[in-house]
Amino acid sequence: MPDLATGFARVPDQVPGLLGCAPGLVDVLASGPEYVAYSVFDSEGEANPAAMAAVAAVSGVEFDSEDEDEILRGAVLVVVQ
Repeated sequence: MPDLATGFARVPDQVPGLLGCAPGLVDVLASGPEYVAYSVFDSEGEANPAAMAAVAAVSGVEFDSEDEDEILRGAVLVVVQ
């Protein structure tokens, strides 16, 4: 979860393995007091509508599946407290 003092989320050591990428490619996609969503930076994988729904559910921010810049691709990990 985000650090209470700074509000910034960190990337735990196990996240790159769960996402199947190098540690330097993990991106904190979104975070809030009770969740963090991680993705693979600049993934060229398939569109991931399930990930868009999961991140929208925890963040309250909807994705436009018609806007190429908003489509989540590849692996996404959502951690909820």
